[in-house]
Amino acid sequence: MVNTKSIYDPAEKSDGKRFLVTRYWPRGISKEKLKLSGWVRELAPSKELLNDWKNNNISWQDYELRYFKEMENKQEFIKELANPAASGTITLLCFEKENNPRCHRHLLRQLIVKKLK
Repeated sequence: MVNTKSIYDPAEKSDGKRFLVTRYWPRGISKEKLKLSGWVRELAPSKELLNDWKNNNISWQDYELRYFKEMENKQEFIKELANPAASGTITLLCFEKENNPRCHRHLLRQLIVKKLK
């Protein structure tokens, strides 16, 4: 099972293994507070893609297409998360609030679930 959460949401036992999937470490948040099993920054969007999105230079649809294209060469990292998800629960963590559907962690979740099938 693959869950998603914001780094600002409290850690819960039901999260299983927790993975930070951001390019940058969150300021002011300790490793102890996040209770991570790992940090897979390679699965974060590129600096260029993130900047284009944050500066409103591209639509969400363009963002999705570019993110999926970037992930084509990151299959070993996706598999690294699919393996524990096959036998338990993992939770993908990012800065955005959980109720924001426009976050790469939701796209990454799709890729991991696809890898599990």
